[in-house]
Order: sequence, then structure tokens, then C-alpha cells
Amino acid sequence: MRIGLCGYPGSGKSTVFQALAPGSSTERGGVSLGNIKVPDARVDRLAEHFKPKKKTYAEITFMDVGGGGRPDTGAFPPEVVQQMRNADVLVHVVRGFENPMLAKDADVARDEALFDDELLLLDLSVMEKRRARFRKESRKDRAADVTEKATAHLENGEPLRTLELDDDDLATLRDTQLLSLTPLIVLYNLSEELWSDDASKALREAKTPSHNRLSMAICGAIEAEIATLSGEDQAEFLEGLGLGEPARDEFIRQAYRLLDLISFLTAGPDECRAWPIRRGTVARKAAGKVHSDIERGFIRAEIYQLEELLEHGSEAALKSAGKMRLEGKEYVIRDGDVVNYRFNV
Repeated sequence: MRIGLCGYPGSGKSTVFQALAPGSSTERGGVSLGNIKVPDARVDRLAEHFKPKKKTYAEITFMDVGGGGRPDTGAFPPEVVQQMRNADVLVHVVRGFENPMLAKDADVARDEALFDDELLLLDLSVMEKRRARFRKESRKDRAADVTEKATAHLENGEPLRTLELDDDDLATLRDTQLLSLTPLIVLYNLSEELWSDDASKALREAKTPSHNRLSMAICGAIEAEIATLSGEDQAEFLEGLGLGEPARDEFIRQAYRLLDLISFLTAGPDECRAWPIRRGTVARKAAGKVHSDIERGFIRAEIYQLEELLEHGSEAALKSAGKMRLEGKEYVIRDGDVVNYRFNV
């Protein structure tokens, strides 16, 4: 999962990047990248049982796509826009603190509206050209119909993530990299004072996804400091602030929730691993995450639950107890399923 952090100058975007991806930054093509592993206690417990050569968690790549946007017009430079198009999820870091280097006071509603309008206008420019080309070609297929519908939706001032599109419709737009169609997290970056103030309660609790968009709040300055600590020091610091965990952990959960992601697991003496997939993915399609050959030569999936393994002690005992289920290619994988694939190519 590639998460692109965006924000206007002075929003604290780089501080948020340090808080979410501490100590892992690399530069590539002018973009700061940071990889983090998604905590998963199920991988740890499987590893305790199998004693594998390695254990592998799901990973998230954060991209600090750069700033340079104009807080008066909302416009971003072309190179920043292109990096935004490469993200699976966009995070709009919204300034919720006073910055003496900036002339304007913090205004989350203003900055949200500017950002949303800019994405809409960028998409409208793309779709108007596409519509004009399709009309010139007299196209009458699904792609032309979706283009007409999407362009009209944008002209009405609505982002594409609020437009009803099925999987076949979305497939016709795959090559367009539309920004208002990309899932969005609005991340309010609050000052320490505002974070502890009851006035910010509504911002901190606004976490319900709607139309592939959700919002949450952090105090970037505090979280960046937390990220520099480890072990007991971090635990003590969190306890002193009345926090149960770093905001990074909550952010990961919210990102999974927004994308409707779950994880299935594979386990054995070589590796215990978590594989993120979209909820509703069938067994054969999920097999492709492990290896394309497994998807191509899929025979069946042997599936069990972690708790059942720990209760019975081994996979052989699970089979004897009838707890190892055999499922076909159309079985819908559930969160936490431990899967052994049988295949032949």
C-alpha cells in the first residue's frame, strides 16, 4: 500500500511523515519514502509455534510527495500532482496550529475546501479531454458512457469517489489516475494546546469512512517525539500523556478500514507471513498474492484458525480433529484465515 502525504506549506507534513514512518526515510526521484511493518500479533503467535526461518509482516510505504502548493489558490506543482497520482491512498495533512511563518491563521475548513477543489479541477481537465476524444471517435461503449457520467459528476462539483461505479465501470478508468477517485484520509495536524482542548473533540472523533474518505486527528509534534522513543521509554511517555498507543497504530487501522483490507496468513518452518487483500477476495485470487503459479494451478485451499492450531498443537492434529477445512477456488477468504494452498502447474 502506497500512502501519499500531501499538504500546503507549513502544514507540518514532514513532521507527520517522521511520526508515521520513523527512521526509515530514503530518497527516490525527489520523494521521501518510508516503509513500516504493520503490527500483527497473529504472525508473532504463529512464529512462536512454527519457529520459522523468518516472519514477514504486511508493509505500508509512506511517500512525502512534497509541498509547494499555493494556499491561496490550492494549486500544486505538476511534479507533486504526478506523485499524488502514484499513491493508493492520499492523506491531506491539514494545519490545525498557528505558524508564525505564515501570514494566514489556521483554518481547516478553508484548506480542506481548497484541496478538494484542486483535485476536482485536475480530474475535470483530464476527463473533459477524454470526453472530447471519445465524442470525436463516436464511441458508444462502456468507457464512453462512464466518461460522460464521470465528467458530468465533476462539473456538478462532486468528487468521483462519491459517484456510484461498479468494478466494470472502474476498470474503464484504470489508466486515468484520477485523484478525486483515490481514497482520502483527511489528517488534522493539531497543536499540543488544541489537541488537549475540548474544542477539538469533533475533529479527533471524526473517523467514520464515507465514500472512500475518512478523517482523523493527531498532534504531529507529540507523535514525532514518541516515534523517537522505544521500549519502556515510549510506554512511559504514552502513559504520561494518557495515550494507549502511538497514533501510527491507529492510522494503520483506519487506512485498512478505508480500503476494506483484511489479512490472511501462511505459516510453516520457512516463513510465517501476513498477506493483505481486499475483503471479499476469493481463495484463488488471494493465491495470486503468494505466487502467480499458485493462482494458475490452484487445486484447493486448506484453511484453519490460529486458535484451533494452538488448541490442538499441530496441523496433523487439526486434520484428525476435522478442523482443517478444504475449500475451493470460490471460497471467500476471511480475516485471520491460515491458508495452505495446494496447486499443480
